[in-house]
Amino acid sequence: MPKRTKKPAVRPETRLEWLKRYERGETPPQIAEADEFDVRTVRKHVELARLERDVRQARSEVLRNALEDHYRDLLETVRNIEKQMSGEAMVSMEKEQPLIMGLRQHMPRSPLWENLRKWNRTLTELAESKDVIRNEIQGEIEAGGRLNGIVSQGANGVIPAAIDVLVHQVKEWARGREGLKMDRDIHLETTSEDRVKMSYGFSHFGEIEESCVKTIRAVIIDFESGLKNRPEYLGMEKLYDKLGRLKASIGESLTVILLRRIVPGKCKYCPL
Repeated sequence: MPKRTKKPAVRPETRLEWLKRYERGETPPQIAEADEFDVRTVRKHVELARLERDVRQARSEVLRNALEDHYRDLLETVRNIEKQMSGEAMVSMEKEQPLIMGLRQHMPRSPLWENLRKWNRTLTELAESKDVIRNEIQGEIEAGGRLNGIVSQGANGVIPAAIDVLVHQVKEWARGREGLKMDRDIHLETTSEDRVKMSYGFSHFGEIEESCVKTIRAVIIDFESGLKNRPEYLGMEKLYDKLGRLKASIGESLTVILLRRIVPGKCKYCPL
């Protein structure tokens, strides 16, 4: 009786090749005969190769889904930044915003981050400028005294309404917009004899004596004529110009990310 020769262990690449041959139509006995292996060994390893392939495919599917979800989260973060900028809001870049931190780790050298810091700083400077202008206008109106004696019903008061209008004009003009027009945007509604409700654009002065309308108009016209000469106004023009340039640059960076749909690099939240 001839001595049986022990076959070497079946290597993973061998059983994978058997699986491919089996799926191309070879039977286990044919494979066993051609490769000089026991048919039971061939059947066992064909099944093992199929199982290993299924596990790899399942893992690949899970990983692909996890990556898709991760990129989807990052892209939603980019869209949120777009929304904040559209509303000229501050963009949060704090550490407690994990997806912002993840996006920064993916793109650490992107100019986006420095531009967002400049964006937030410019908005802060604009808010400070608006406060300065508001306080100056309020002090000058109150010191002038022409509106102090006008009694208003049904609104916050004549002076606050006038201040709101004038600060609004500063903001609109500094942005290169038209703003409110006296001959178009002042509306008067007669409520009773000698009394009217007055509004100028969005700002409501309440119900006042009709004879006071001329005084209010005159005060607003006087202030409007000098608003553009104020240093704070000129400073706001520059800040709004800077904000516009930052918005364009940041928008370009965000658009590239959104259109690519895949963010380069890695972060601590990546599935891999």
